[in-house]
Amino acid sequence: MPPALRHLLTSLHRWAGLTLGLLFVLMGLSGTLLVFEHDLDAALNPALFREAAACTGTPQAALAAAAVQARWPGARPGFVALPERAGGVYRVTFKAPGVTDNEAMVDQCGAVLGSRNRQAGRFDALHLMPTLQTWHLNMFQGKEGRMAQGYIGLAVALLMLAGLALAWPKSGKGIQKWRRALHVNLNQHRYRTHYDLHRAAGLLFLPLLLVLALTGFYNGLPELGRSLAANVAPVATDRRALALPALEKGEAAIGWNDVQAIAVPYMTNGVELVAIARQPERGLYQARLRRADDWQRTGTYRLFIDMRTGKVLQIFNPRAGEYADTFLATLFPLHSGQLGGPVVKWLIAFAGLLPALFFFTGITTWLLRRKKRKA
Repeated sequence: MPPALRHLLTSLHRWAGLTLGLLFVLMGLSGTLLVFEHDLDAALNPALFREAAACTGTPQAALAAAAVQARWPGARPGFVALPERAGGVYRVTFKAPGVTDNEAMVDQCGAVLGSRNRQAGRFDALHLMPTLQTWHLNMFQGKEGRMAQGYIGLAVALLMLAGLALAWPKSGKGIQKWRRALHVNLNQHRYRTHYDLHRAAGLLFLPLLLVLALTGFYNGLPELGRSLAANVAPVATDRRALALPALEKGEAAIGWNDVQAIAVPYMTNGVELVAIARQPERGLYQARLRRADDWQRTGTYRLFIDMRTGKVLQIFNPRAGEYADTFLATLFPLHSGQLGGPVVKWLIAFAGLLPALFFFTGITTWLLRRKKRKA
């Protein structure tokens, strides 16, 4: 590598690491916890997720929506996640006049177990997991924050590629040069030990971290990601673009149970309904279904239904679509540790801890090197 290029990459890697490093650490640590989001949330809030074994049967989204409207008159439920197992709870997101809470848990008997504001930004047990999710998603900055997260993911990927170019073994043959590059000698100057650890860990775990950075880029900037993918292979029309005229106040529309009935013919071969979203501003219901072999907890199979007529306007099933659609549909489940079973889940959780190692060894290497030069 020419000396001028090495100097440029070194400066880029150092200063990008020092400026973005702490942010990357916080993203990684929050991501590790979010891999286990539902389990941790239930453990922290047992009363909120208390199961009602006495009430079973076919879950009904209308039951949960009605319970929320009875508790908060004037409430407008917008999303109902169905219980994941017999006796489980419904998750309902809603808006209600004069109420700051926007998520309620309802048991299968129709009793409201509790509620919270997912955007409260608090770190008590009730709000911890929603707060971490909001931070990880958009840094509490809404759409602009989510876009920034996408660009940060791209910047981190470039930072790691610069590190790879700098750490690539320059001499030796075959396995010997890689053995030296991955070796960490603890019995040497601290600067060299920290440098070796930073370099070896970077070479060893670079593929895993690149996956997180690049999937994070797509999650933050899905429109840009789709347009880039469209340059390589056909991509279906973005389902977020589908919209009908907004439902007017008092205008007749089908109900939650109607949507469940419409979804029944699609629930074959292990497919199950997991959630319904009500979107009057788009004139639509969205039914979310999960295949038996699905990659995502909330399912990747979608039905878009006209609120006025009950007509299924569009079906999104990445397994039956273009190759690019299938690929893009795997990115969020991969980023969140849902794709690939327990092994991938734990790998993603482990990867979230690595930025802390790189930030620490990067700073100590820089400081120890400066100290060594002054000595």
